[in-house]
Amino acid sequence: MLEILVKLLISYLLGSLMGGLVLGKVLGGADLRTVGSESAGATNALRTRGKGFAAGVFLIDILKGLAAVTIVAGFAWPGGDTALLSPLALSAACGVAAVLGHLYPVFFGFRGGKGVATLLGTMLGLSPAILGVALAVWVVILLASGYVGLASISAGVAAALAALFWSPGALNSPITIFCLLMAVLVIYTHRSNIQRLMDGSEHKFDVWGKFRK
Repeated sequence: MLEILVKLLISYLLGSLMGGLVLGKVLGGADLRTVGSESAGATNALRTRGKGFAAGVFLIDILKGLAAVTIVAGFAWPGGDTALLSPLALSAACGVAAVLGHLYPVFFGFRGGKGVATLLGTMLGLSPAILGVALAVWVVILLASGYVGLASISAGVAAALAALFWSPGALNSPITIFCLLMAVLVIYTHRSNIQRLMDGSEHKFDVWGKFRK
């Protein structure tokens, strides 16, 4: 039990290392939580700090999710006591902890981002196939609508549906449980986007125009 708790704590602390805020401390400039959409994630970084800064944020946030489900979860603990969880279930639990760390980072006053990039990193380690489905849906919805929030919500739901159909054991699979939890979490963290979509005030992202600059 101790091993599980320590690995979950490390994963949470790893998730708390917000790419946007860490880079902001190093490079200076406005706190992402005070500009644009006031999110510490890569999308707001792209809007307010440019492509290079946003790429750095995205990379850090993905890698910490990937590290949590692979390196942290798989670390060989002397006399390991993880019998309560299968290796896959432990990896999924560490992924949840990392995403929660990103949402509520202890190092930054528990004000984080929306968790999408970190979730991508965890899915890369847990199930690249389901991640591929989610990314395909994200791209299609973003290109069709221009709404990043809607694309993220759609991708989260698509990942949960893919897990239900593909994962051995369906609802008993750690991957399915993880994807269902993350879909609910993505919807919750994007509740303000949903409200803005409903009242017509959601920011529309000019995908092609942004990357032509």
